[in-house]
Amino acid sequence: MSYHDPLDHEIKQFLKPKSQDVVLPDTVQTAVENALSSLPEQRSKKNTRLNRWRWTAASIALLFALGAVMIYTVPTFAEMIRSLFAKDNPDIGLLRAQELGLVHNPHIIVKDKGYTLVIEEVVADPTRVTLALQLFDKKGEHDRHKLSLGEQNTITIKDAQGNNVGSMYDMGYTNDFYYMVEFFSEPLQTDKITIEGNINNLGNGGNQRTIEGNWNFSFDLDMKEANSKTRIEELSGTYTTPHGLIVNLKRITRMVQGVRFELETELDDAAMARSPGDLWEKQALSFHFENLENEEIHSVNPRKSGYMDSLMTSDYSIIEKGKMQWSYTFKYLPENEPYRFVLDGYSIAEEDGSKFSFKPAELSEPKSFMILKDRLDVIGTSLEKSQSGGETDELAVLFYGEVDNEIRNDAWKAYDSAGKQYNVSKRGSSRLENSLPDHWREGFISMGDRKMNSPFEYRIEGLGHIPEELSLVREVVDKRYKDPNWSVILNE
Repeated sequence: MSYHDPLDHEIKQFLKPKSQDVVLPDTVQTAVENALSSLPEQRSKKNTRLNRWRWTAASIALLFALGAVMIYTVPTFAEMIRSLFAKDNPDIGLLRAQELGLVHNPHIIVKDKGYTLVIEEVVADPTRVTLALQLFDKKGEHDRHKLSLGEQNTITIKDAQGNNVGSMYDMGYTNDFYYMVEFFSEPLQTDKITIEGNINNLGNGGNQRTIEGNWNFSFDLDMKEANSKTRIEELSGTYTTPHGLIVNLKRITRMVQGVRFELETELDDAAMARSPGDLWEKQALSFHFENLENEEIHSVNPRKSGYMDSLMTSDYSIIEKGKMQWSYTFKYLPENEPYRFVLDGYSIAEEDGSKFSFKPAELSEPKSFMILKDRLDVIGTSLEKSQSGGETDELAVLFYGEVDNEIRNDAWKAYDSAGKQYNVSKRGSSRLENSLPDHWREGFISMGDRKMNSPFEYRIEGLGHIPEELSLVREVVDKRYKDPNWSVILNE
């Protein structure tokens, strides 16, 4: 599970004999024992709600253990569960599907050119479609690296009306089969899906010999039973941030393999004025869920190090000018116990106009510039081959940065000594630094890698010489706000 359940000694004693009533594979038994041994002892101060949380968590843990035993009767998905038990977020959705009897066997066996394609396990609900595809060679051994999906090989999903609603891809994770999956950002609404495979080419290029053949397949899946498990919970909660973002919680949709969380945001007049044109559409939200003991369940876009992540898909749409709808699908959210939604921050593209200038010839040592809360240490310039191709050069400004704002949606322009304007593109690596394991908002984006002597670059397109003076203007800042102070208890 993707959070730490506060179980006491009594519940541990309850779990142990129950888990011993069934024969667990060694890897699952080890996972259960490790989970039990890591649970904290009972605290001296009790309350009814906390005790109920402990017992519910214990029941869920036992249910997952039993589900793991059942899923071990399915050979290929069993391998996936074994591998995922070693991770922070086991695939709870697959366990639920197995417990509900929603793992289908389409009995697909296709043979050609000495290779056999086999599909025996498929799980589908409005959240996603997952299937285990095996490819055996002439010796009967699974070949994990022969099949590559792309233009020549596709696995598509169609609804009851024949509309293409998705294309599957390989998630990896296992050595014994191809873990094919397609996530739906909007819950799929159909009573039947058709999965069609057009596999005509084996081999990944390079030194591998390409084999052309026909391993095509098609089968239908009835979605009615999976659809019947879908439940919708309406939410309430509204908050306006200090800088004019209005947040409205909308609903939770619980499906077999995931939970979809929806909310809406709207900008007030002052916030819209800072983001004219289509800038206001370039937003991102940062939030997390936690139990009532402040223990993390899942996080989205945090600065926190080592955060819990079970986000499967996210999407947004424009409702009207200034107003957006957001949706996030997680593997799990608590169902029968209260937990907390915490808004940690957000970012939005805004007009800026911040500027710094320097004379490249006089840059004998790094020069620092502060732009709002962002620091850039310019170390030099150089003429490089244009990134757009051809034989022309372009000027590269080399620097290291410590940036509090986001950098995804910022936009720069450059000006030479004569005032001529140039476009600016980016090149280099960035990462989070000084983030904390117990704080969702701290830390900054480090641009460039000082340890590897690999600076970040602003490439001045069309500037093929080093000017006497160079000015860079940040016309758009991807402004990060971390001052919201709002949380709301759900399932109260």
